Amino acid sequence: MTQSTLFHRARPIALAMLSAAWLSLLGAAPARACACTDITPAQGFDRAEYVFTGKVAEATGHTWVVDVDRIWKGGDTLADQAHLLDVYAELDCEFFFALDQSYVFFAIRAKSGRYVWYQAQVCNLTSALRSRRVRGPDGTAMWLEDFIVATYGPGERPKVEDPWRRLPGASPREGRSQAGGASRASAIARPRRSG
Repeated sequence: MTQSTLFHRARPIALAMLSAAWLSLLGAAPARACACTDITPAQGFDRAEYVFTGKVAEATGHTWVVDVDRIWKGGDTLADQAHLLDVYAELDCEFFFALDQSYVFFAIRAKSGRYVWYQAQVCNLTSALRSRRVRGPDGTAMWLEDFIVATYGPGERPKVEDPWRRLPGASPREGRSQAGGASRASAIARPRRSG
């Protein structure tokens, strides 16, 4: 074997090693997808603190104001407007909710206090209305929200007024930049999966 042949065979290996060393110096991490397993609607309902339907009234980056329509779980504390934030923003499990789109939310409390923030639960069934089919009690396919009504009843209207409305001098809708919210407004609210 000639020296030229050895060089040509070793060159790709050397380039790969050099590239790997360079990436490790930059702090590059391997891409990770949001790994979710399939769950039943009953499991999703049990895991969530709040289950409700609502329409996105405001979308600003990774925060949303949702006009709550019906509540099946958490109705004693969930207000007529729910303020959602995405603690997974910029990660593989981030959410995007479209302005003026209605969803069924499976959520948890993200921040407490007088002005509460909620988080759509990752790996649960939050989805746009009329977008997710599930198996009904008789085994036939039905819309997720129809399954919830059939299983848990018609839900109830919100009983609590949104405390954000009583903020001195401003509501959460005032004074916030709309930049960043519109560029992905048409995307569906599901965890982003890579790979």
